[in-house]
Amino acid sequence: MFEAKRIAGPGAGVMKYDLLTALSAAALRGSVTEQTSVLRLVALVTARYNWVRDELSSGQEEMARIWGVTLRTAKREVKRLIDMGLLILLKAGVRGRVGRYRLSRPGIVAYSRTIWPEVGPDFEGRMQEVTGQGPREDPPTPETKVVQVSFGGEDVPGQGRWGRVQARLRTAAPEAYANWFRRLVLASAERGIVTVMAPNPFVRDYVTVHLQGQLMQAVAAEFGDVQRLDVIAG
Repeated sequence: MFEAKRIAGPGAGVMKYDLLTALSAAALRGSVTEQTSVLRLVALVTARYNWVRDELSSGQEEMARIWGVTLRTAKREVKRLIDMGLLILLKAGVRGRVGRYRLSRPGIVAYSRTIWPEVGPDFEGRMQEVTGQGPREDPPTPETKVVQVSFGGEDVPGQGRWGRVQARLRTAAPEAYANWFRRLVLASAERGIVTVMAPNPFVRDYVTVHLQGQLMQAVAAEFGDVQRLDVIAG
């Protein structure tokens, strides 16, 4: 995780476009619902975001007008964007008043990290700067041995029980699946202890804090007597 600083000074314009690129490119690989939500967020940011204050001030009626939807849909969309980890509520706009929001740069990083190389090495380097890590040459990655051990039945990587766990999560929580659960892989399952691997510490922490219960329920439904569920960062 990292401390997000305000986007200002030389290169600020490029960084703004990079964040919007990250959002758009990642959403295009998601569901139609996900694409619509992120497109609405990008439109709202382009129209109303105050980059100096690093916040968005807007009422939900105004959002509805910009998006061309009903007020009820706008309220539902704001909640979805917050649940996706892309938008942070700073102050609720009650009784028609203007609310205050902020883009979650940690959330955007976690949401889009896997597609950075697809956009290009220059983009990937700049996005690493957003995390505070700066462009770097990653050391050789040691070979990772993924142990697939079932509790009484055959388990094939990418299919079998873990595939059914992912299917359960996709059905029960499609938004959480699209943004978080689909990034998890099974690391091991042995003696009642199931370990799943997240791509980075941010996803690990978010899943552990906010989604552990849903994940445990799906895992237990397929693996049976699960005594412990661990989420680690790859």
